[in-house]
Amino acid sequence: MWRQATSTPQKLAVINGLLPLTASEFLKALIFFCGDEDEAVQKAAIEKLRFTQSNEIKKIISPEIPENSVRTLTKLAGERRDSSIIISLLMTGKLQRNWVLEFLATNDRTFWTTLVTHKDFVEFTLPQKEDFKSLLSAISDVLISLYEEQLSYFAEKIAEMEAAEQEYKLDETQTEEGEEEEKDENVVELEDTIFDFPDFLTSETAFDGLSADDMLEQRKTIAEALRDMNVGQKIKVAMLGNLEVRKILIKDPRKQIVMAVLGNARITDKEVASIAGDPSSSLDAISYIASNKALSKSYAVKLALVNNPKTPMKTALMLLETIRMNDLKNIAKSRNVSNVIKQRAAKKIK
Repeated sequence: MWRQATSTPQKLAVINGLLPLTASEFLKALIFFCGDEDEAVQKAAIEKLRFTQSNEIKKIISPEIPENSVRTLTKLAGERRDSSIIISLLMTGKLQRNWVLEFLATNDRTFWTTLVTHKDFVEFTLPQKEDFKSLLSAISDVLISLYEEQLSYFAEKIAEMEAAEQEYKLDETQTEEGEEEEKDENVVELEDTIFDFPDFLTSETAFDGLSADDMLEQRKTIAEALRDMNVGQKIKVAMLGNLEVRKILIKDPRKQIVMAVLGNARITDKEVASIAGDPSSSLDAISYIASNKALSKSYAVKLALVNNPKTPMKTALMLLETIRMNDLKNIAKSRNVSNVIKQRAAKKIK
Protein backbone atom coordinates (compact mmCIF):
# COMPACT_ATOMS: atom_id res chain seq x y z
CA MET A 1 0.00 0.00 0.00
CA TRP A 2 2.71 2.49 0.99
CA ARG A 3 4.58 1.81 -2.26
CA GLN A 4 1.78 3.56 -4.14
CA ALA A 5 2.57 6.83 -2.36
CA THR A 6 4.20 9.10 -4.95
CA SER A 7 3.52 12.68 -3.85
CA THR A 8 5.01 14.41 -0.82
CA PRO A 9 1.67 14.55 1.09
CA GLN A 10 1.08 10.84 0.46
CA LYS A 11 4.56 9.88 1.65
CA LEU A 12 4.27 12.06 4.75
CA ALA A 13 0.92 10.46 5.50
CA VAL A 14 2.63 7.05 5.50
CA ILE A 15 5.49 8.32 7.70
CA ASN A 16 3.06 9.91 10.16
CA GLY A 17 1.23 6.62 10.59
CA LEU A 18 -2.00 7.63 8.88
CA LEU A 19 -2.18 4.38 6.89
CA PRO A 20 -3.05 1.00 8.45
CA LEU A 21 0.31 -0.77 8.11
CA THR A 22 1.90 -3.58 10.08
CA ALA A 23 4.94 -2.62 12.14
CA SER A 24 7.21 -4.38 9.66
CA GLU A 25 5.73 -2.63 6.61
CA PHE A 26 5.81 0.72 8.38
CA LEU A 27 9.52 0.33 9.16
CA LYS A 28 10.17 -0.80 5.59
CA ALA A 29 8.49 2.37 4.35
CA LEU A 30 10.60 4.52 6.67
CA ILE A 31 13.79 2.93 5.38
CA PHE A 32 12.76 3.46 1.77
CA PHE A 33 11.70 7.05 2.37
CA CYS A 34 14.78 8.01 4.41
CA GLY A 35 16.62 8.17 1.09
CA ASP A 36 13.86 10.06 -0.73
CA GLU A 37 14.81 12.91 -3.06
CA ASP A 38 12.27 15.13 -1.35
CA GLU A 39 14.06 16.71 1.64
CA ALA A 40 10.86 17.00 3.70
CA VAL A 41 10.09 13.31 3.24
CA GLN A 42 13.67 12.31 3.97
CA LYS A 43 13.87 14.35 7.18
CA ALA A 44 10.53 13.04 8.44
CA ALA A 45 11.55 9.42 7.84
CA ILE A 46 14.96 9.91 9.48
CA GLU A 47 13.37 11.48 12.54
CA LYS A 48 11.14 8.41 12.98
CA LEU A 49 14.11 6.07 12.50
CA ARG A 50 16.01 7.80 15.30
CA PHE A 51 13.53 6.25 17.72
CA THR A 52 13.80 2.78 16.18
CA GLN A 53 16.11 0.16 17.66
CA SER A 54 19.01 -1.03 15.52
CA ASN A 55 17.91 -4.68 15.71
CA GLU A 56 14.59 -3.76 14.15
CA ILE A 57 16.27 -1.74 11.40
CA LYS A 58 18.65 -4.60 10.55
CA LYS A 59 15.73 -6.97 10.01
CA ILE A 60 14.46 -4.78 7.18
CA ILE A 61 17.79 -4.09 5.48
CA SER A 62 17.92 -6.00 2.20
CA PRO A 63 19.30 -5.63 -1.34
CA GLU A 64 15.95 -4.12 -2.32
CA ILE A 65 16.41 -0.86 -0.41
CA PRO A 66 17.43 2.19 -2.49
CA GLU A 67 21.06 3.28 -2.65
CA ASN A 68 20.20 6.66 -1.12
CA SER A 69 18.66 4.87 1.85
CA VAL A 70 21.89 2.90 2.30
CA ARG A 71 23.73 6.22 2.38
CA THR A 72 21.36 7.63 5.01
CA LEU A 73 21.59 4.50 7.17
CA THR A 74 25.38 4.70 6.98
CA LYS A 75 25.13 8.15 8.57
CA LEU A 76 22.75 6.80 11.20
CA ALA A 77 25.16 3.97 12.02
CA GLY A 78 27.91 6.53 12.50
CA GLU A 79 25.75 8.59 14.84
CA ARG A 80 24.86 5.51 16.87
CA ARG A 81 28.35 4.04 16.61
CA ASP A 82 26.66 0.79 15.66
CA SER A 83 28.95 -1.41 13.56
CA SER A 84 26.29 -4.12 13.14
CA ILE A 85 24.25 -1.81 10.89
CA ILE A 86 27.29 -1.33 8.65
CA ILE A 87 27.75 -5.10 8.33
CA SER A 88 24.09 -5.46 7.36
CA LEU A 89 24.40 -2.64 4.81
CA LEU A 90 27.51 -4.31 3.42
CA MET A 91 25.39 -7.32 2.45
CA THR A 92 23.18 -5.16 0.21
CA GLY A 93 26.04 -4.64 -2.23
CA LYS A 94 25.22 -0.91 -2.29
CA LEU A 95 27.44 0.41 0.49
CA GLN A 96 30.18 2.71 -0.80
CA ARG A 97 33.63 3.04 0.71
CA ASN A 98 33.63 6.84 0.50
CA TRP A 99 30.50 6.96 2.64
CA VAL A 100 32.19 4.87 5.30
CA LEU A 101 35.24 7.12 5.27
CA GLU A 102 33.11 10.27 5.37
CA PHE A 103 30.32 9.38 7.76
CA LEU A 104 32.05 7.02 10.19
CA ALA A 105 34.81 9.33 11.35
CA THR A 106 34.28 8.30 14.98
CA ASN A 107 37.04 7.61 17.49
CA ASP A 108 35.07 4.76 19.07
CA ARG A 109 37.61 1.94 19.25
CA THR A 110 35.02 -0.76 19.93
CA PHE A 111 33.10 0.28 16.82
CA TRP A 112 36.19 0.06 14.59
CA THR A 113 37.57 -3.08 16.23
CA THR A 114 34.37 -4.91 15.31
CA LEU A 115 34.65 -3.75 11.70
CA VAL A 116 38.37 -4.34 11.12
CA THR A 117 38.11 -7.88 12.47
CA HIS A 118 35.17 -8.68 10.18
CA LYS A 119 36.47 -10.48 7.08
CA ASP A 120 33.82 -9.16 4.69
CA PHE A 121 34.37 -5.57 5.79
CA VAL A 122 38.14 -5.81 5.40
CA GLU A 123 37.71 -7.28 1.92
CA PHE A 124 35.31 -4.43 1.12
CA THR A 125 38.00 -1.85 2.03
CA LEU A 126 40.79 -3.31 -0.12
CA PRO A 127 40.50 -0.91 -3.10
CA GLN A 128 40.97 2.03 -0.70
CA LYS A 129 43.07 0.37 1.96
CA GLU A 130 45.50 3.30 2.22
CA ASP A 131 42.62 5.67 3.02
CA PHE A 132 41.40 3.32 5.72
CA LYS A 133 44.92 2.99 7.11
CA SER A 134 45.12 6.76 7.46
CA LEU A 135 41.76 6.89 9.23
CA LEU A 136 42.57 4.07 11.64
CA SER A 137 46.10 5.19 12.42
CA ALA A 138 44.71 8.53 13.58
CA ILE A 139 42.49 6.72 16.08
CA SER A 140 44.72 4.06 17.60
CA ASP A 141 47.98 2.18 17.01
CA VAL A 142 46.19 -0.98 18.09
CA LEU A 143 43.52 -0.51 15.41
CA ILE A 144 46.00 0.00 12.60
CA SER A 145 47.90 -3.10 13.74
CA LEU A 146 44.69 -5.13 13.74
CA TYR A 147 43.78 -3.86 10.28
CA GLU A 148 47.20 -4.61 8.82
CA GLU A 149 47.06 -8.09 10.30
CA GLN A 150 43.71 -8.66 8.59
CA LEU A 151 45.09 -7.30 5.32
CA SER A 152 47.83 -9.92 5.42
CA TYR A 153 45.18 -12.60 4.84
CA PHE A 154 44.35 -10.91 1.53
CA ALA A 155 47.96 -10.55 0.36
CA GLU A 156 47.38 -12.63 -2.77
CA LYS A 157 44.22 -10.73 -3.68
CA ILE A 158 45.91 -7.36 -3.08
CA ALA A 159 48.78 -8.41 -5.35
CA GLU A 160 46.31 -9.39 -8.08
CA MET A 161 44.50 -6.05 -7.76
CA GLU A 162 47.75 -4.08 -7.92
CA ALA A 163 48.87 -6.04 -10.96
CA ALA A 164 45.53 -5.41 -12.63
CA GLU A 165 45.81 -1.70 -11.84
CA GLN A 166 49.28 -1.52 -13.37
CA GLU A 167 48.05 -3.35 -16.46
CA TYR A 168 45.17 -0.93 -16.76
CA LYS A 169 47.47 2.10 -16.45
CA LEU A 170 49.77 0.64 -19.10
CA ASP A 171 46.86 0.13 -21.48
CA GLU A 172 45.74 3.70 -20.78
CA THR A 173 49.11 5.21 -21.71
CA GLN A 174 49.15 3.26 -24.96
CA THR A 175 45.79 4.63 -26.05
CA GLU A 176 46.27 6.96 -29.02
CA GLU A 177 45.19 10.57 -28.58
CA GLY A 178 41.63 11.11 -29.75
CA GLU A 179 40.91 7.39 -29.82
CA GLU A 180 37.89 6.39 -27.83
CA GLU A 181 39.02 4.31 -24.87
CA GLU A 182 37.37 0.97 -24.47
CA LYS A 183 36.92 -0.66 -21.14
CA ASP A 184 39.32 -3.54 -20.57
CA GLU A 185 37.03 -6.33 -19.48
CA ASN A 186 39.95 -8.28 -18.04
CA VAL A 187 40.68 -5.56 -15.47
CA VAL A 188 37.89 -5.92 -12.97
CA GLU A 189 37.95 -5.44 -9.21
CA LEU A 190 35.68 -8.02 -7.71
CA GLU A 191 34.57 -5.71 -4.89
CA ASP A 192 33.11 -3.25 -7.36
CA THR A 193 31.42 -5.89 -9.50
CA ILE A 194 27.63 -5.77 -9.15
CA PHE A 195 25.76 -8.78 -10.41
CA ASP A 196 22.26 -7.86 -11.56
CA PHE A 197 20.33 -10.71 -9.99
CA PRO A 198 16.65 -11.12 -10.88
CA ASP A 199 14.10 -10.42 -8.13
CA PHE A 200 13.11 -14.07 -7.84
CA LEU A 201 16.58 -14.78 -6.38
CA THR A 202 16.65 -11.97 -3.84
CA SER A 203 13.07 -11.14 -2.88
CA GLU A 204 11.65 -13.00 0.13
CA THR A 205 8.20 -12.57 -1.42
CA ALA A 206 9.11 -14.37 -4.65
CA PHE A 207 6.55 -17.12 -3.92
CA ASP A 208 3.73 -14.91 -2.64
CA GLY A 209 0.42 -15.55 -4.38
CA LEU A 210 1.69 -18.50 -6.43
CA SER A 211 -0.19 -21.77 -6.76
CA ALA A 212 1.49 -25.05 -5.82
CA ASP A 213 2.33 -25.76 -9.47
CA ASP A 214 3.69 -22.27 -10.03
CA MET A 215 5.82 -22.55 -6.89
CA LEU A 216 7.29 -25.78 -8.24
CA GLU A 217 8.15 -24.05 -11.51
CA GLN A 218 9.65 -21.12 -9.64
CA ARG A 219 11.89 -23.48 -7.67
CA LYS A 220 13.05 -25.10 -10.91
CA THR A 221 13.79 -21.66 -12.37
CA ILE A 222 15.83 -20.72 -9.30
CA ALA A 223 17.77 -23.99 -9.37
CA GLU A 224 18.54 -23.56 -13.07
CA ALA A 225 19.67 -19.95 -12.57
CA LEU A 226 22.05 -20.99 -9.78
CA ARG A 227 23.39 -23.90 -11.80
CA ASP A 228 24.47 -21.52 -14.58
CA MET A 229 26.42 -19.19 -12.24
CA ASN A 230 30.15 -19.18 -11.66
CA VAL A 231 31.63 -19.40 -8.15
CA GLY A 232 31.91 -15.63 -7.69
CA GLN A 233 28.28 -15.10 -8.61
CA LYS A 234 27.15 -17.91 -6.31
CA ILE A 235 29.06 -16.38 -3.39
CA LYS A 236 27.44 -13.02 -4.05
CA VAL A 237 23.91 -14.37 -4.38
CA ALA A 238 24.46 -16.59 -1.32
CA MET A 239 25.02 -13.42 0.69
CA LEU A 240 22.01 -11.63 -0.78
CA GLY A 241 19.62 -14.38 -1.83
CA ASN A 242 16.22 -15.34 -0.47
CA LEU A 243 15.22 -18.42 1.51
CA GLU A 244 14.99 -20.73 -1.53
CA VAL A 245 18.46 -19.67 -2.70
CA ARG A 246 19.87 -20.23 0.78
CA LYS A 247 18.30 -23.70 0.97
CA ILE A 248 20.01 -24.72 -2.26
CA LEU A 249 23.42 -23.11 -1.77
CA ILE A 250 23.89 -24.30 1.83
CA LYS A 251 24.28 -27.75 0.25
CA ASP A 252 27.06 -26.60 -2.09
CA PRO A 253 30.28 -28.59 -1.57
CA ARG A 254 32.43 -25.42 -1.66
CA LYS A 255 33.14 -24.01 1.79
CA GLN A 256 33.23 -20.36 0.68
CA ILE A 257 29.68 -20.59 -0.69
CA VAL A 258 28.37 -22.25 2.48
CA MET A 259 30.05 -19.54 4.58
CA ALA A 260 28.45 -16.88 2.38
CA VAL A 261 25.00 -18.38 3.03
CA LEU A 262 25.64 -18.30 6.78
CA GLY A 263 26.75 -14.69 6.41
CA ASN A 264 23.49 -13.70 4.70
CA ALA A 265 22.01 -10.84 6.76
CA ARG A 266 18.48 -12.25 6.35
CA ILE A 267 19.14 -15.78 7.56
CA THR A 268 16.84 -16.60 10.49
CA ASP A 269 17.41 -18.53 13.71
CA LYS A 270 14.94 -21.11 12.41
CA GLU A 271 17.03 -21.65 9.27
CA VAL A 272 20.25 -21.86 11.24
CA ALA A 273 18.68 -24.42 13.60
CA SER A 274 17.54 -26.48 10.60
CA ILE A 275 21.06 -26.44 9.13
CA ALA A 276 22.66 -27.16 12.51
CA GLY A 277 20.42 -30.17 13.09
CA ASP A 278 20.69 -31.68 9.60
CA PRO A 279 23.18 -34.59 9.49
CA SER A 280 23.63 -33.95 5.77
CA SER A 281 24.97 -30.44 6.44
CA SER A 282 28.69 -30.07 5.86
CA LEU A 283 31.06 -30.26 8.79
CA ASP A 284 32.27 -26.78 7.84
CA ALA A 285 28.75 -25.39 8.26
CA ILE A 286 28.14 -27.15 11.58
CA SER A 287 31.51 -26.14 13.02
CA TYR A 288 31.08 -22.54 11.92
CA ILE A 289 27.61 -22.27 13.44
CA ALA A 290 28.85 -23.77 16.70
CA SER A 291 31.78 -21.36 16.91
CA ASN A 292 29.84 -18.23 15.91
CA LYS A 293 28.15 -16.55 18.88
CA ALA A 294 25.64 -14.68 16.75
CA LEU A 295 24.49 -17.81 14.92
CA SER A 296 24.46 -20.13 17.94
CA LYS A 297 22.82 -17.80 20.48
CA SER A 298 19.36 -19.33 19.93
CA TYR A 299 18.40 -22.23 22.20
CA ALA A 300 16.92 -24.04 19.21
CA VAL A 301 20.31 -23.90 17.46
CA LYS A 302 22.13 -25.21 20.55
CA LEU A 303 19.66 -28.09 20.86
CA ALA A 304 19.99 -28.90 17.15
CA LEU A 305 23.78 -29.02 17.41
CA VAL A 306 23.67 -31.38 20.39
CA ASN A 307 21.30 -33.70 18.50
CA ASN A 308 23.42 -33.70 15.34
CA PRO A 309 25.86 -36.65 15.32
CA LYS A 310 28.17 -34.59 13.07
CA THR A 311 28.77 -31.94 15.73
CA PRO A 312 32.30 -32.31 17.19
CA MET A 313 32.13 -34.19 20.49
CA LYS A 314 33.82 -31.44 22.51
CA THR A 315 31.35 -28.87 21.21
CA ALA A 316 28.31 -31.09 21.79
CA LEU A 317 29.37 -31.81 25.39
CA MET A 318 29.86 -28.12 26.09
CA LEU A 319 26.45 -27.21 24.63
CA LEU A 320 24.83 -30.03 26.58
CA GLU A 321 25.33 -27.90 29.70
CA THR A 322 22.78 -25.41 28.33
CA ILE A 323 20.05 -27.93 27.51
CA ARG A 324 16.78 -27.97 29.44
CA MET A 325 15.62 -30.95 31.49
CA ASN A 326 12.83 -32.13 29.15
CA ASP A 327 15.19 -32.06 26.17
CA LEU A 328 17.90 -33.87 28.17
CA LYS A 329 15.44 -36.72 28.73
CA ASN A 330 14.84 -37.01 24.98
CA ILE A 331 18.56 -36.92 24.24
CA ALA A 332 19.22 -39.67 26.77
CA LYS A 333 16.81 -41.91 24.83
CA SER A 334 17.83 -40.83 21.32
CA ARG A 335 19.30 -43.31 18.84
CA ASN A 336 20.82 -40.54 16.75
CA VAL A 337 23.43 -39.22 19.18
CA SER A 338 26.59 -40.92 20.41
CA ASN A 339 26.61 -43.03 23.57
CA VAL A 340 28.86 -40.46 25.23
CA ILE A 341 26.26 -37.73 24.76
CA LYS A 342 23.44 -40.03 25.84
CA GLN A 343 25.27 -41.08 28.98
CA ARG A 344 26.15 -37.51 29.91
CA ALA A 345 22.53 -36.44 29.37
CA ALA A 346 21.27 -39.34 31.51
CA LYS A 347 23.72 -38.41 34.26
CA LYS A 348 22.50 -34.82 34.31
CA ILE A 349 18.88 -35.97 34.71
CA LYS A 350 19.60 -37.92 37.89
